[in-house]
Amino acid sequence: MRIDEEFRGLIPPLSAEERAQLEANILRDGIREPLVVWAGEGILLDGHNRLAIAEAHGLPFETREMEFGNRAEAKVWVLRNQMGRRNLTPFQRAELALQLKPLIAEKAKAKQREAGGAVCQKSDKAVIDTKRELAAVADVSHDTIAKVETIMREGSEEVKAAARSGELSVNAAFNTIRREAKAAEQETRREANAEKVRELATPLDAQGLFQTIVIDPPWDWGDEGDVNQFGRAKPDYHTMPIEDIEALPVGRIADENCHLYLWATNRSLPKAFRLLEAWGFRYITLLTWHKPSLGMGNYFRGCTEQVLFGVKGSQPLRRHDVGTHFEAPRGERHSEKPEAFYQLVETCSHGPFIDLFGRKGREGWVVWGENGAESRA
Repeated sequence: MRIDEEFRGLIPPLSAEERAQLEANILRDGIREPLVVWAGEGILLDGHNRLAIAEAHGLPFETREMEFGNRAEAKVWVLRNQMGRRNLTPFQRAELALQLKPLIAEKAKAKQREAGGAVCQKSDKAVIDTKRELAAVADVSHDTIAKVETIMREGSEEVKAAARSGELSVNAAFNTIRREAKAAEQETRREANAEKVRELATPLDAQGLFQTIVIDPPWDWGDEGDVNQFGRAKPDYHTMPIEDIEALPVGRIADENCHLYLWATNRSLPKAFRLLEAWGFRYITLLTWHKPSLGMGNYFRGCTEQVLFGVKGSQPLRRHDVGTHFEAPRGERHSEKPEAFYQLVETCSHGPFIDLFGRKGREGWVVWGENGAESRA
């Protein structure tokens, strides 16, 4: 009797717990089932774990010989035998069945030829028949067979191991590799975008390059109908009417998947929602900056400022443990935004980053400031 590595490789390995339990059972009861050997070839087809335990402890065992016309027939028997002998997860059953795919596919094409002539290599009917038989062998759906095939081809070893053990369902494992593939594609796109940004004459020439945009518009409160809203809090920069802010190419410079952080005072929220829609972003939520002291105000005195968070395309956050408010001291300059906000953005969103009307340069960002002044770090 000899061990053939191809046949041994067809058999899913036991987990440490399964191996220990099998050994305990054998030491208690002996080897009750005979080992199966291919007659005339002397190749062990079933019982590799039992043989190893028997040899380790000097235990007796019996063998049973079976006849097969060729290796393909023997291989089919081994795989089908494993299906019926062990408590396998759906992934393991489908994985075993997929090893039969070349044999079943050839059989399906042979049936087509017998039924009416030549068949091309990728005949739809042959493919369908193959998938149906594989699904029947594994006792799973056609969809599960297709997903397991994708997992085997594209999944990491960690994902495959989790699916084999049942820690991940087939659907969960499939969705995991799809997310990983999309994340890798997005990272490649971000790197390419960053390189293009470095080559721009001005960031507002960008065509779909930035995946995170922060904008603190220079609001002109005069277009809200009030007089001297600023009082002694009048800003030290030029303001812009809402029509000019809306005309900024924010939607054009945004990647097809982009986060937008739009600063707005409580009074300017209606205008901010107008901008969000005009630039092609859908509103998601509101982030609130809670300041440590009272500010100005014709009615209530402001101690909060808002950030409308909008999304273009599909761009999940990098983390999921951030709330919708943060506390931070005021900056030294009028309208200067806190460091805590930029740390939040950098940990939640992806670059390339641009800060429109930013008050100072920042490492890893393109900052387009007042009157088109720009800095890159």
